[in-house]
Amino acid sequence: MRRSGNPSGVPSGAADSIRGRRRTLRSAAAAVAGFAGLVAWTLMTGPAAHASAVGACLLPRTSVHHSEGVDGWESGYARPLGDVNALMVFLSFPDARPELTPQEVLADHFPATTRFFDRASYGRFRLHVHAVQRWLRMPRPSTEYVINRDWDATDRTDYLRDALRVADPAVDFRGYDVVYLVADPDAPGVDSDATKVVNLATPLTVDGNPLHRLVTVFERHPPDRNVLAHETGHVFDLPDLYYRPPAGSNADWDTHVGDWDLMGSQFGLAPEPFAWHKWKLGWIGADQVGCVSRTGVTYHDLSPDETPGGTKLLVLRTGADEVLAVEARTATGNDAAACTQGVLVYRVRSDRESGDGPIDVVDGHPGTSACPATSVYPPLADAPLGVGDSYALPDGSAQITVTGRASDGTWTVRVTERGPDAARRS
Repeated sequence: MRRSGNPSGVPSGAADSIRGRRRTLRSAAAAVAGFAGLVAWTLMTGPAAHASAVGACLLPRTSVHHSEGVDGWESGYARPLGDVNALMVFLSFPDARPELTPQEVLADHFPATTRFFDRASYGRFRLHVHAVQRWLRMPRPSTEYVINRDWDATDRTDYLRDALRVADPAVDFRGYDVVYLVADPDAPGVDSDATKVVNLATPLTVDGNPLHRLVTVFERHPPDRNVLAHETGHVFDLPDLYYRPPAGSNADWDTHVGDWDLMGSQFGLAPEPFAWHKWKLGWIGADQVGCVSRTGVTYHDLSPDETPGGTKLLVLRTGADEVLAVEARTATGNDAAACTQGVLVYRVRSDRESGDGPIDVVDGHPGTSACPATSVYPPLADAPLGVGDSYALPDGSAQITVTGRASDGTWTVRVTERGPDAARRS
């Protein structure tokens, strides 16, 4: 399985923003981390809800790579709103004759990737791909580029230089916000673990178009599920949500978010982006976010993340660079294969960089697992809270309780805020 990491300095300004790793789905459960044992099973009553202005819950962008801050947009990234044009270039090598046509390779990724984002954005982001209809031959054999997951900077730079030189006479790069460089999957030197987004510290200008980053695709046929959607997420400033264990460790990669959000695992059963990411990308507006920042008891209706309309996200500020986020998830659309449904609670940190745990899903049922045969991390497969379930913050300052689910799929949540002074006295 391919997962991405953080950029590092390389010659010619190229920096690799992905450190991938392929693995088969595993059913072995790892130790329950974070908030285990903090789920309470209580039921309370209180007055109607009133959420404060959403600005109080805006996390600031920080200097870390792919910060989860939502108080502004990093100007170096194109925004995934409206019609966005992508270019796909197919690269062959002199040491192999392609067994597939460019059209067959294109069909591995499109229209599936476009459909994923259309559903996830409620039609607000339309990704259009223009594909070069022939293989363009690289000047050197595939084995000479030494393609691999942790690609040497010099070899990677040589590959990018040659790819752009080969492609430039064949295509006009003007007008494209996303560029996919797709290698012949059957060439002997192509490593299917090496699919990467490469950030350029200094943009390269080709045909008058400044290229800030490139997606280098080395997928086998057929490719990993949702792999191109995952990589495209990085192009729009979304971080990796998985954990990369130290070399030689047997620790699980998916302890942070499990199946939830494809930026954690492209194999996840529930790859729909978190509502927090949809807010960051502009797919939901401030009027669909509830910021709970006063003491007392409030009630909130949450429309599922997978369906358009309604309130999508509740936010409780827990620190200068940290919030607790609450959203509803249901088994439909991109999440049709979801293992469980309910109200998902997760912590967001804007000071944690890509791959360092910027989001952690709260395990709403720490004593159980679910879907061991298909989930990438069964302990979090049943993380959502159901009706009657509650989660209390470790300091006792707030509690979230699911009080009901309507026939239209809306979930009702009660938030009890005690405030920091009350929490300190408890």
